[in-house]
Amino acid sequence: MSTVTGRRGTTEQETDVPIPAAEVRAEVEDLLARYALGYDEGDLELIAECFTADAVMSLEVGGEEPAGPFRGREAIVELIRTTARSQSDRRRHVLTNLVLQHEGGRARARCYLTLFAVADGALRAVTTGDYLCELHRTEQGWRLTRLRVRLDLPY
Repeated sequence: MSTVTGRRGTTEQETDVPIPAAEVRAEVEDLLARYALGYDEGDLELIAECFTADAVMSLEVGGEEPAGPFRGREAIVELIRTTARSQSDRRRHVLTNLVLQHEGGRARARCYLTLFAVADGALRAVTTGDYLCELHRTEQGWRLTRLRVRLDLPY
């Protein structure tokens, strides 16, 4: 069984103990789900909590030149705020097929994105793509340090 070492406990005298791979996977899945939910619900505070202060995000659409990089948590949140304001439909980000590699307090993840929208009583698939993530385990849990979003079609 693969493990990582991390901080556990609730006292100031925490000790480093191995964290089972399944627990790391569950925590990373939860982080990515919170990011998607934050976008869908317009909860910018929740989105901000998913990133380290110095995180970097880039966006590629249909093989065109990447947008970004957007450097820092504030720049990432502002990008999402601006993008969400331009959308009049209801968005649902569905993340699947997570592949995770980790060692110690660092991890890399890749997952598929299927983006749905609801407007005027109709559901449509907007785009598909993937997220390429680099993560770091902080005292608050796993956080994104780098997010590369690759979309197959414009959103």
